[in-house]
Amino acid sequence: MVGLTSYLRAGAGRSAERRSRSDGGLADGELKGKTLGIFGLGRLGSSVSINMKFFAGLWTLRGYPSVKEEWTLEQKFAEVKRQGFEGIGGRFVPEAPALCRKYDLEYLLTIDADARDYPERLRQATAWNARRINVQLCDHDTPPQEAARTWIDMVALAEELGLEIDLELHRNTATETPEKAYEIADRFTHAMGRTIRFCLDYSHFAVTKHLTAPFAPRLLDRPGLLGPVRMLHARPFNGHHAQIPATDGRGGPSRELGAWLEFVGVLWAELGRAVPAGSTLYVCPENGPRLEGLYGLECFPDVWCDAIYTRDRIRELWSRRSHAG
Repeated sequence: MVGLTSYLRAGAGRSAERRSRSDGGLADGELKGKTLGIFGLGRLGSSVSINMKFFAGLWTLRGYPSVKEEWTLEQKFAEVKRQGFEGIGGRFVPEAPALCRKYDLEYLLTIDADARDYPERLRQATAWNARRINVQLCDHDTPPQEAARTWIDMVALAEELGLEIDLELHRNTATETPEKAYEIADRFTHAMGRTIRFCLDYSHFAVTKHLTAPFAPRLLDRPGLLGPVRMLHARPFNGHHAQIPATDGRGGPSRELGAWLEFVGVLWAELGRAVPAGSTLYVCPENGPRLEGLYGLECFPDVWCDAIYTRDRIRELWSRRSHAG
């Protein structure tokens, strides 16, 4: 395995010019022919005027680099900045606003909320100066009609408070399956006359449906919902695992990564068409930590190095789409 210290000293990762086909990359023509041909998308969308920013998840660095020698919170913020991320995502961490100011990072806040506590959570969020707020809404057994009413009320209060909120597609919440999430979306549109704004995390839908590649035809079957999207959690997955290794532990891609990158290529093309010019997309290569009971298994390679590698690969795909226009 590539040494952790030597990998992290490399900074923000290798550039696209130094990455070859032997590294598992898809050539532009291959991506167009295989991925876009499968999904029938035709011409790539223009994403030149859409800004993409990457933020790291504090969750990835939980118990890192080991439980006994875990970095301090300030070390984590400093490392995120050093690796070239524009922001960092986490929950109500008291030190986060000051550390974001010190290291010139944007904060992407995540909260849990339901009909009982959302006013308190949103008012608390005003003190965090978060660029966006990712909401994990209600519970797995909350009826979609109840969740939709709660989200409508949350959006109204967030707008009153000047907050930007996004409804995450997430396990064990009201949006844990496509059917639940899309019913909430349809109820929101019927009531509000506009499209709901999701934070995309397709790993949960893929596992719920135990999909086989290609993933795009099933996961992107509601492209009309992509226009308002401003936040995404880009964790490599397949149809049986909500997190797969991005690398082989030796600096190259894992065998499973290619099918996921193919999906991301289609998603980037769709977002390039749907998202308005001048918008900013916040993207997190959201690896779970390698701790018992969480997403990263003991046999996985270094999850922080994998997160950096994932960021570099999907940023390269976005750059290719932008230049293809």
